[in-house]
Amino acid sequence: MFQKFTTRELVFIALMAASLFVVNLVLASGIVAATGIPLASGFLTGITIGLWALLMIKIVPKVGSLTLLFLIYSILEIPTSLGGAPGFWPKIPINAISALIGDLFLYFTRYRNWSIFIAFYVIAVFNIGTFIYFLWLFGLPNVEKTLAIAHYLVLAYWVLGTIGILIGFTIYKRIKNKRTILQIRS
Repeated sequence: MFQKFTTRELVFIALMAASLFVVNLVLASGIVAATGIPLASGFLTGITIGLWALLMIKIVPKVGSLTLLFLIYSILEIPTSLGGAPGFWPKIPINAISALIGDLFLYFTRYRNWSIFIAFYVIAVFNIGTFIYFLWLFGLPNVEKTLAIAHYLVLAYWVLGTIGILIGFTIYKRIKNKRTILQIRS
């Protein structure tokens, strides 16, 4: 049922998580700084996470690849304002469990192209809803602002994530036969 990861695949997953973190940190932190609203970076990270998730799913189509990507990414984002307030440790289990749900859904649908979209939508709703719940539970500042735009965040994640996934399909079609990608998959 479940396949083991090769060293190449694990290194690729770690590099993808680190590159996703760097891109989101540079671009999305500016949005949070400008608005003062936690999770406002979701308007930009919807595209980047959709793109990275698609590439991860297509290059390493194994159960756990998406979970490892989000686990490493969420550990890296703890000291930053990505995904909520800095030091917000529930980022790790929320992202890992969300990705695991997506991984299992993709596995049961045999990694078909249409299932990538639905898995992303489910992950987005679960992630945003749970983040807002934990912001409220811990009494973190600006929860009201975040709650006021929550439905916009979900809609934005769906639309922008779809754009990111479509961009990811375009990129994947161009790189799927490249030597580096073939070596990772072998």
